[in-house]
Amino acid sequence: MLALRNLSTGYGRLEVLHGISLEVREGEIVTLIGANGAGKSTTLNAICGLVRARAGSIELGGRDITRLPTNAIIRAGVAQSPEGRKLFSELTVLENLEMGAYLRSDSGAMAADFRRVFALFPILEERKHQAAGSLSGGEQQMCAIGRALMARPKLLLLDEPSLGLAPLVCQQIFEVIRGLNREGTTILLVEQCAHSALKLAHRAYVMETGTISLSGKACDLACDEKVKAAYLGE
Repeated sequence: MLALRNLSTGYGRLEVLHGISLEVREGEIVTLIGANGAGKSTTLNAICGLVRARAGSIELGGRDITRLPTNAIIRAGVAQSPEGRKLFSELTVLENLEMGAYLRSDSGAMAADFRRVFALFPILEERKHQAAGSLSGGEQQMCAIGRALMARPKLLLLDEPSLGLAPLVCQQIFEVIRGLNREGTTILLVEQCAHSALKLAHRAYVMETGTISLSGKACDLACDEKVKAAYLGE
């Protein structure tokens, strides 16, 4: 579904990604793990067109999307729940979810998707008229994922969904991610909690200073001595 080929990009004079290649197959959960500053979030932002490629290519379903504007990439079937949630804090939960569907005109299907999001995260329905900025951290993360789902993505990009959340809330979020994948959503997951990410994913890539240092089945990387020492605290 997604293929990055020798992708390089960065900010100003700083190059962050140095010719990385990875793929996400339809129906998979693939995770990127690595230390802060390794380039994980930049990779997701490049896929969405928020950071422009300097070299290499990005393909979605065999189509080159490297130079497409972000709105066209969203129309093509990509949506991101960004690091830090980045909700519109003064808007209500419902209005934030509506923002996720701003490119859609199929109002009947949108109503069904609102029901789907509220079924996944019942607390959001209870809080739907509440300002998003007044939600707890876990509720904000649910709202951010729900907003991305309102775009009906074929490929869902999740950037640090467990960041700053209590363990029980993290468990709930990961269960929702697993359920979304079972329903057919392909997911590329960036996650600091490598242990949870490797348990959840089918395959994984390890990033170090803008390069891919290891890749393989998630279960194999979870047993790799270098990965265990560097990221799993073993």
